[in-house]
Amino acid sequence: MASPSSVGLHGGPRWSLILALAVSALLAVWFIEQNALRYATYTQTAYSDYFWPRRAGLIPHIAGGLVALLAGLVQIWLGLSGRTGRLHRMLGKAYVGAIIVASAGGFYLATTIPAKYVAYATGLFLLCVAWVVTTSMAVVAIRRRALDQHREWMLRSCVLTFAFVTFRLLDRLLVNWHVAPGDDIDAIMAWACWSVPLLVTEPLLQLRRLRRP
Repeated sequence: MASPSSVGLHGGPRWSLILALAVSALLAVWFIEQNALRYATYTQTAYSDYFWPRRAGLIPHIAGGLVALLAGLVQIWLGLSGRTGRLHRMLGKAYVGAIIVASAGGFYLATTIPAKYVAYATGLFLLCVAWVVTTSMAVVAIRRRALDQHREWMLRSCVLTFAFVTFRLLDRLLVNWHVAPGDDIDAIMAWACWSVPLLVTEPLLQLRRLRRP
């Protein structure tokens, strides 16, 4: 069921939320086209010399991440529109399974990054930790029928799932704007792509609680 703070006067989701979800979907399509589809070609050239030796971690990371990204967007829409039936539960299980697979690949990739990029590697490692923690809390909440807490933890988890899109988008923009050397931008974005969105999301969730009667 959609929460009172996320629906309009006629019981449907607010237009601002629909717009935000539409923009997120477009960015997800951009991310898939620009950054993920290349790995459908299973060659060393497509994967580059950097990822080819670590493709055992990259492939599950990308595959699971894409499933989680698409399932998460659909889940948010189903939640906003109050459609929390069988499809919602099936997609929820697919989402959790995809994150298990993707985070395992992510941990492998983070721990095999060269030592000189320790800031970058640490940011991505802790992103996977936060991903697992928030998703696990969402599962615990729904098992205990704590629906509000489940929604909030799922939203945090989806924000982290979208961090990979945020990373690629802002990293490319900052590089094109010559804000800093490329390695420095990568290190910054490895932290900022998930910590900043969470920092924005959390006050919004708490304000929602304060507005309840």
